[in-house]
Amino acid sequence: MKAENKNISLLVSSRTISKIGDVMFDFANNTFLAGINPNSLFLVGIYQSLESLIGIFLNLFGGVVADSFNRKRIVIATDFLSGLACILLSFITKEKWLIYAIVVTNIILAIISSFSGPAYKAVTKEVVREEQISRLNSLLETSSTIVKVTVPMIAVFLYKILKVHGVLLLDGISFTLAALLVHFITTVKEDPAVNNKVTVRSVMNDMLLGFKYIFDHKQIAIIILLSALVNFMLAAYNLLLPYSNQMFSGMPEGMYGMFLTAEAIGGLLGAVLSGFLNKKMSSMWLMCFLGGSGLALALAPILYFYSHNQIIVSLSPALFNLLLTIFNIQFFSIVQREVDNEFLGRVFGIVFTVAVLFMPIGTWIFSIILQAKNSLNFLFVGLMIAALSVLFALLLMLISQDFTTQAIRLTDFLPAVFLLCMTFQKCEDLCFSSG
Repeated sequence: MKAENKNISLLVSSRTISKIGDVMFDFANNTFLAGINPNSLFLVGIYQSLESLIGIFLNLFGGVVADSFNRKRIVIATDFLSGLACILLSFITKEKWLIYAIVVTNIILAIISSFSGPAYKAVTKEVVREEQISRLNSLLETSSTIVKVTVPMIAVFLYKILKVHGVLLLDGISFTLAALLVHFITTVKEDPAVNNKVTVRSVMNDMLLGFKYIFDHKQIAIIILLSALVNFMLAAYNLLLPYSNQMFSGMPEGMYGMFLTAEAIGGLLGAVLSGFLNKKMSSMWLMCFLGGSGLALALAPILYFYSHNQIIVSLSPALFNLLLTIFNIQFFSIVQREVDNEFLGRVFGIVFTVAVLFMPIGTWIFSIILQAKNSLNFLFVGLMIAALSVLFALLLMLISQDFTTQAIRLTDFLPAVFLLCMTFQKCEDLCFSSG
């Protein structure tokens, strides 16, 4: 138990420091590139989109590597390489070279991240017992939320004093320190079989085995499909959020900032509360939290029509993100507990790939069908998320039955069908309304 607590402290500390490095790296580079000249928007767009594109292609390979080599060493090596890249970048003084070097370094870090992400998630099962996985994930999410809220403000101060080169040097030191902390973690469970001979054929074969494992375990497949569709719907929410003042006309200025603050508070509370929940939450409870998050978001226009008070309306995104954070933490905990250790890296590689893939697709589709000024937008997105939770809860119930002795009754689908029909009717109203 003592060794396990030490592992949790070291892993949370390492991940927090690494996350600080990520946030400061992006802030410093975005600020530097945006400040070059007014026509640098295209360059910033390239910088921001490369990470997602690389993730789509390389997360699957990262999952295979995480299952083929020692995961702890992968985490140490990727953090160390990230630190080395940032330190080298900080010594480039010529502005023209630094511009290109920042873009190239971001590509390198995105490639590294594609291998470190699955390894980080998979190594959890080797450093703590299954009963402690939910607690560890809650602590990781809590620290990540705190970093996302506080570090940008600190980064503004540091950037003014140290400029881009000083911030990049701090990034490099933070990544190196994160790697050092992981070095002192001791495993409580054996690593999966290590494959020292990796060829193109073996990588492709291992990847196919990962997909086959998911298809053979229907509950895992359904939960992963659900996470992809949730990310698809979250693309609509993220797209609409900056238009908060247009959706809720007559409200005081700064609704976007108010909603972001409410989100952060809700996410932090959700991460803390998740640590007190059942250590082995069932998939059905997972659906309840997801459905609750959707209904909480759907409350936004109702609260708006009831009261034009900023704080009251902001309760909707706060509660939405609170329940969604619990869903996300418990989702990863279920996958980490239920998936066999030797396939864990590949499963998370697939999870990250579908998550990255579905969000840009959702952004493109919802930018066409939604109208920024429609006050019912959050009602539509919330109901769709709630409908997904109902539909997938029914699917999970059905696969748990013995189909050789029990027939699927059509009436089992009626509640989900009814809710989906209502949601699609609302979608039609939104699409053809004048706003």
